[in-house]
Amino acid sequence: MKTTVKIGIFMLALLIMVVPAVACGEPTAPPSEKKITLADAPTVLDMTWELSASFERLDAASEGLSNEDIELGPDFSEVELFLSEEPYQVVFAYLTIIESQLERASSDALMRDEEQIESMVLENLRAGAAEEGVELSGANVEVTYPDIGDLAVLGSGTVGAYGVSMGYDMLIFKSNKVYVFIASIYLPGEKVSLAPLAIGIEQRILVFSQ
Repeated sequence: MKTTVKIGIFMLALLIMVVPAVACGEPTAPPSEKKITLADAPTVLDMTWELSASFERLDAASEGLSNEDIELGPDFSEVELFLSEEPYQVVFAYLTIIESQLERASSDALMRDEEQIESMVLENLRAGAAEEGVELSGANVEVTYPDIGDLAVLGSGTVGAYGVSMGYDMLIFKSNKVYVFIASIYLPGEKVSLAPLAIGIEQRILVFSQ
């Protein structure tokens, strides 16, 4: 399963850079004068406020999933990783800050490309199936645009083959210049939705100035 997570993160990072850059939770504090930076990601992406008690926060580097491990690069923050063993679900997130208006327009175009988002989800499902030693079959992917931040897209997919089933959801949203990627790998059954997690993250982003 670790390899599946790693491939999933790398796929999206690669696609964003090619383009070329690309509600529950704690109360929102008034905006501060502090400008948000990548160093603020551990605080902004701390989803323990929104996740259930079954989740624990893991050290991404110890799991081989740090920014360096998966080659996200200096334009992206460190990866924040959370695990629930029962029911099984992995949630991870990272962010980037895009100062260039041209690059933001390119990233926004990617987010609005439903076929591209569907392709990303399928690639991650294919990687997960390959990890289990089976070919991708019977995949079901849905792309929606939730009302989060300035723009958001949610891709949800499930696959089952030879008794092996898995789900992969990813949500990308922007809040001004900040772009956040959240993904979830889970087995069939009860799962935590990504939308409330994104709403909580956006609340924390809005505490900073941009």
